[in-house]
Amino acid sequence: MLALARAWEVLSVPMRELGAGLGRHRWLVTAEGLAHDADPRARLAALSIAHDTADPGFAKIAGLLLSDEHQSVRKAADRAMMRLTMVMLEHLPAHLLGEDLARVAATPRVMLPVDPAVLELERCTLLGAIADAAWSFASHRCRSPLLAALLVMDRAVATPLEREICARMRRLLSERNHPSHSPMRTVLRRTPCPILRERALRWLTIGPISAAAIDRLSIAESLDEHEIVLGKSHLAIRPKRAARLTSLRHATHQLNGRVELVDQGPLPRRESYARLGEEARLGLVRMASQIMIDDQPKRNLLEPTLADPSVRVRLSACAMSPLIDLPDFMYDVDPVVARTGALIWSSTGQRPPRPSSPAWKHRAQVARINARSPHAWVRRVAGEESDRLAVVAPASPASRAQARQMYKTDPSGFVRLLRDHLADSDSRCDALMLIRILGIGHRFELDLIAIVQNEQQDPRARATAVMALGEVKTNSANYILSEALGDRDDRIRSNAVESISGSVDQLFELKADHHHRVRASAIRRVLRESDPAQPSRSHDAGHALLEMLHDDRPMHRLAGTWVAQRTLTGASREVMGSVWKPLVNEIELLASGPGSLSAAAEPDQIRSRAQWCIHRIGCDLGLQHQNHLQAINAVGAGWAIEQPTNPQAGN
Repeated sequence: MLALARAWEVLSVPMRELGAGLGRHRWLVTAEGLAHDADPRARLAALSIAHDTADPGFAKIAGLLLSDEHQSVRKAADRAMMRLTMVMLEHLPAHLLGEDLARVAATPRVMLPVDPAVLELERCTLLGAIADAAWSFASHRCRSPLLAALLVMDRAVATPLEREICARMRRLLSERNHPSHSPMRTVLRRTPCPILRERALRWLTIGPISAAAIDRLSIAESLDEHEIVLGKSHLAIRPKRAARLTSLRHATHQLNGRVELVDQGPLPRRESYARLGEEARLGLVRMASQIMIDDQPKRNLLEPTLADPSVRVRLSACAMSPLIDLPDFMYDVDPVVARTGALIWSSTGQRPPRPSSPAWKHRAQVARINARSPHAWVRRVAGEESDRLAVVAPASPASRAQARQMYKTDPSGFVRLLRDHLADSDSRCDALMLIRILGIGHRFELDLIAIVQNEQQDPRARATAVMALGEVKTNSANYILSEALGDRDDRIRSNAVESISGSVDQLFELKADHHHRVRASAIRRVLRESDPAQPSRSHDAGHALLEMLHDDRPMHRLAGTWVAQRTLTGASREVMGSVWKPLVNEIELLASGPGSLSAAAEPDQIRSRAQWCIHRIGCDLGLQHQNHLQAINAVGAGWAIEQPTNPQAGN
């Protein structure tokens, strides 16, 4: 055995395989004896056996001879230690190990006869030898133990002993003052092994080695290095690791008048995007949002994500996209991506841009386009954004809030804007409604008068202007409203009746108007505003209301029930006198069920409004009765308290 071992290097491959059949234990004992031989050639032969068989049982011999006095023996031990480590990691793909290390792992072995379960146990021997050699770097100055420790310390292991040994290796990363720490940082920075770049991402949270890890991440020499790191980008969710990543910066250079990323940097070039896997493309979006990179190169780098076949990638890119690119994701065919882009793009919770600014015009245009989106959520967001951007949209609470804010910050500009809308026939009615809602009719008195007096205007706009003029308490506005009482348009006369201020005598003359709304408004004003000291006017208005309820025209009866619903309760009931009861009887007939002959001919709308009127009257009478009983009880209780107590008096 000693002769065969000493001549191992000159034996052919078949002879080595034949000699391996003599037994694993014999070869281990023989190599142990050669390792302590005084002849350097014998020690080289022991290391050659360990290198060719790559059996983890030779790990202690390789670790021992790393500190040999002969340089050739130390180099051989360094190669043997690296060979043993790479055979243990041979399950990893070649692109993760790099070209040189993959070649070492792929070198054919001379297999010693051994039970696989024994090899599993012998791995602890190899891990222990690597840990010892890494901690004692100062005694041998060999690189392989440090590289081996970096490669195996984070591997998934099952046995407690292996975990303990790997934890011992990891402690070396935090020993800043240890002699092995500085060379370990150098190995991490300069070794062309893609998996070490992924290890550097893991170790960013370890303070003593984070600087070396940042240096390792800042340069990638192959697409494989990009692939493995980008595939593990989810590790950057940890805040401490994410904070360290912000110190990375991808350099740029000018190319054909455009700012482009340099070739070797923390992120791949745009030309390599199609060759990345789905997880790597997803990681590219995450990493691009965490490291320092100029806006324009970043937009160019992430532009291919718009057409990525993976919904996950497009959704992640949408969440990380700058505001200027979000509208592109809102046109995505997937409803989740489009909805996410729309929600991020929306100005909900923020102050919208200033009206008529370029940003405001761009947002308004995008909102109009997305109002035709096939996705319901996008259409909803677009509609809400349009309301938020539109200053003159009185039906929208968001628009009214925007109008109030603008009127508060820039009153003169807001008035000019509304005057422009008043000059536009399409938006004139909305502007008039907004003037009424905000109560700023006094700022537009002349404009409102001009609209009311211009008979060529839209009658609806003139009627709205009449209502707005009712809030302007000036003689000129009241004079215009007086003239509007005789206008040819029914809505204008009705609005004038409801808006004009002054004596009700002038209004009572319209109780016989041919239009039901004018009649109803006039009667309601008289009943609500008549002087209780002069009940004759209220009695006349009550009889006029009774005539409306008896009218042959359904719309007049419906308008009469509207007036009754607002005047037969409260203080108006007291001033009507004797006419109140006939009115209630008539309302009861209109509200009666289907069994009644008179109710059968009434439209459902009249019957429903009459029923609501009866309900209100009943509630009002019940409330007054309850208040009356409470007053009586209070008076009775006070009277009982004031009576003198006579204990001798009988019941």
